Amino acid sequence: MADERGVGLLHGPESSGKSELIERFVQELQPSVAVAVVDGTRLRTAQLLTSILKQYGYCVELNSTGELLNMLRVIIVHETRSNIAPVLIVQNINQMYPSALHVLCTLASQMVHSRFALRIVLVGDLYFRRIISSPSMRCIADRLVGDFELEALPEPELPKLIVTLYGETLQEFELVKSRVMIGRSELGDIVCDGESVSRQHALLIRDKDSIVIIDLKSRNGTFVNSRPISSKVLRDNDIVVIGDYRIKLKFAGAQPDSDLDDLGIADTAKMRSIADARREEDADATAISENTFVNQRAELD
Repeated sequence: MADERGVGLLHGPESSGKSELIERFVQELQPSVAVAVVDGTRLRTAQLLTSILKQYGYCVELNSTGELLNMLRVIIVHETRSNIAPVLIVQNINQMYPSALHVLCTLASQMVHSRFALRIVLVGDLYFRRIISSPSMRCIADRLVGDFELEALPEPELPKLIVTLYGETLQEFELVKSRVMIGRSELGDIVCDGESVSRQHALLIRDKDSIVIIDLKSRNGTFVNSRPISSKVLRDNDIVVIGDYRIKLKFAGAQPDSDLDDLGIADTAKMRSIADARREEDADATAISENTFVNQRAELD
């Protein structure tokens, strides 16, 4: 935006964050700047021009591409003279029709008092560089200020809990939810059946990349790496012992969080018990079924 040439390229594969970056860029522009963001995928010339005009605040009914183009040229000249040069962001440029690319070059060539009248950001995949380097795109290539290549974002790693009993793996549980109940109750998320396990034995809480386990005043206690705990922030490869069960955390991205170190059972009192909530849901469902049965029986009688 600060350079008079004012053309930038942003390219990378899918899931590389291009859309998020464009969204942030638009949010940081001054409110008075006219901005148009269009998807160039198989976009006809008239559709391209109409979309830009509409996002600049002009709804027009013109019959020809030439009229639309002239109208848009007048508007960007006016905006540049009276305010800041308008911004045009074209996504998926590598999937645009040649005729639409030609119009884009025409807009890029528009000048006001020896200054370019439009700021342009072109977004595409890794293979659109050949488009910019072609002779027909020279007017845009000469204005190029920044060329930014993004890499694909890695898939986020999910914490995994490996539950074993006497050395035999029973379950591999991905920690998707922010709260996971462990205990003998069938209403728990991880069920550990055994007399030494309390019905609601322990609670796992995930806060971003920090995972804490809280003992829910169980009868026989909760252990982490053979040490009794009331609450503890877990690290990768930590082993939680509940009764005869071993629960190993596999999460290389586990981070310590000092705000979670002092969590205890008192903190969990602020939220309804997971098991209680599920009991209420089951009770409601049962009540509905019983009422339906009674009503149907009454109708039959």
